[in-house]
Amino acid sequence: MSGERVTTRTPGGADAQAAPISTNPRSTIRPCPPAPPPAEPRRRHRTPAEEVNDVLRQLRIPELADVLLFAQRTLAARDAAPDPAVVSEILAVMGRLHPAYKNTQGVPLPILRGALVQVPRAAFEAALLHTEHEGRVRLVAAPLLAPFVERAAGIHDPKRGLLYFCACPASAR
Repeated sequence: MSGERVTTRTPGGADAQAAPISTNPRSTIRPCPPAPPPAEPRRRHRTPAEEVNDVLRQLRIPELADVLLFAQRTLAARDAAPDPAVVSEILAVMGRLHPAYKNTQGVPLPILRGALVQVPRAAFEAALLHTEHEGRVRLVAAPLLAPFVERAAGIHDPKRGLLYFCACPASAR
């Protein structure tokens, strides 16, 4: 060495610069493999009518008759007049159940509805209100503090409150 002095830098020596303090770990950028191609090619969203059409094509003739009957009942429930068959069923069930509830406010709607489980709730309520309007039955509101009253099982009327019991009119007793 020809008279020059060789210096080495050591970490933390006099010539070293202070490293910035960081609490975050060093981030490493790793390349991601490309996304795999989809198993099926992407299709547009299907409309409910297209889905119903596909399901109907898979049914047999007797099953289609049941679907048609259900669709007709659903459409009838939308109309203003209730299905006469439902009204008749309600009156028949009331004739059977009312003697057991003769000394009470009436047959509770959950029990009446339980006897007619095959009838949709909207059709049941429409037929019951129509039957009351004709004067064949009387809907009685539940007292506010009545025990054992299922609020969701009654018919909510803005003027009369929660209609929860179905009774025969006074003239029919």
